[in-house]
Formats: sequence, C-alpha cells, structure tokens
Amino acid sequence: MIYKYIAPSPVLQEFIRDYLIAHFIFDKEQDIPFKPYSPKPEQTITFLPKGNLTINNPLTGETRVAPVISISGQQVSRYNFYLTSEYQMLRVHFHPGALYRMLRIPLTEFTDCWFDAGSVISREILEVNERLANCQYYADMITVIEDYLLTKIKKVTTNTHPLDSVASCIFKNPSRFSLDWLAKQSCLCPRQFNRKFTERMGVGPKLYSRVVRFYKAYQYKETHPQDDWLTIALLFGYADYQHMVKDFRQFAQVTPNLWINQDNQSPERILQLE
Repeated sequence: MIYKYIAPSPVLQEFIRDYLIAHFIFDKEQDIPFKPYSPKPEQTITFLPKGNLTINNPLTGETRVAPVISISGQQVSRYNFYLTSEYQMLRVHFHPGALYRMLRIPLTEFTDCWFDAGSVISREILEVNERLANCQYYADMITVIEDYLLTKIKKVTTNTHPLDSVASCIFKNPSRFSLDWLAKQSCLCPRQFNRKFTERMGVGPKLYSRVVRFYKAYQYKETHPQDDWLTIALLFGYADYQHMVKDFRQFAQVTPNLWINQDNQSPERILQLE
C-alpha cells in the first residue's frame, strides 16, 4: 500500500501545494474500515484510477458514489468515506486561489461537494484517469498528472491576487491576523474583501480561518499525543477547551478525543500497522 504526500516539480509550485497518492488493497473478505473525513483547508481535484468511493454524510444520512474525477472546493461538513477492496487515488492539492485561476469559476460552485470534473473541464481529463490506471509505478502517475497540469496552467490568464497571499497567511497561522488587518493587506474594503475571498476560496475568511484552526489543532494532537487538549486549544488561539470543542462538534460531529479515536481507525492507519 501507499499513502504519501509528494511535492510538485518546481515549475508547478506556484499552483500546486502537493499530491496525495493512496493505494489500498484489502482482502475481499475483509471488513474495510471507513475513513472519517472532516473539513480541511484545501481545494482539490481527485482522480480515482482504480476502485470507487462511496461518500456518506452522517448528519443527513445522504450517500452517493463519488465521480471518477471530482473537483472539490472548501469542505465544511464531516463525511465518511467507504472504499472498495482495491482503491487507488491521486489527489491534487492547490494553493489558495490557484484552482479558481485555473477554472475561472467561482469556487462557491464547488463548496462542500465532489463535483464531476468531466462536466466542467474538457473530456480529455477522463483520458488522464485512464492513463493513471495503466501506470505501472507511482512515479509514472506523477509524470502523467504533471504533464496534464502543465498544459492547463500554460493557458491560465487570471493573475494572482493579494487575496491569495492573505489566504496563505491564514493557512500558516489562522489566529495571528485580524480580518480587518487582512482586508487592508488585500487593498479592499471589508465587504469587497469578504465577497472576493469567498469567490476565490469557496467560503468567507472567517469560516476559512475556523476550518484551518480546527484542522491544525487535531493535526498537532496526532503528532504530539502527549499534549493535553487544553494546551493545544490555547496554542491555536481558542479561548478555552470548550471553545475548541464547539468547532469539533461542528466540523467533526464528535468531541476531540472521539475524533482522534475514529481517525486512528482509518484504512491507511490500519494497513500501516499490519
């Protein structure tokens, strides 16, 4: 199996943050654990060369099969992912504002969903997925996807905007900057700042900041299991533990400890232990 983040080549680093390759093979008789998936500060295109993905919203009970290639804007809800016995995925994570520049479509169209990329991008993207399925090595998959992205990015005419740098600042440290200060850095009034930020990121700056802070808090706990939750809450700018719990209940639908326990049962973690 593989579950690995890979840096893009230098020529693509203006647009691409990294790639995530996952390839799991379970015994057909094996009970495959679901993958709990909470909001992360990301905008993505996901390819599924092998297998498929069933997405369940535990709050509404709605279930659907993900497209073979999907575009996702900013996620704001928790989902559970159910995989087939063989599952291969390549996900492209874009820098803030980069997916908007490439598609020239407001990212609000893709907020909290897995949108069929074939209906938005030219059908050649389906051929890319077929080539990915035929790759013998994972490195070949990166070559295929980068060749495709280079052709798309060469056609980009939308320039970067100060808002993209603002979103990157929030991603690095969501608690450090006030929204008024960030609006000034983008040379926009607060109303324009909120509107343009939402257009490029899919959600407003306040909600995006909350998603980033929630994400970084639980990521920190995973790498520092010895630290207590109150220490982590204060480290990431929460007023107290209960303030952080409020975000966990909204974004993960469970308490912090329950979320970590559920995430520890994800397919990639179970396979790594075997």
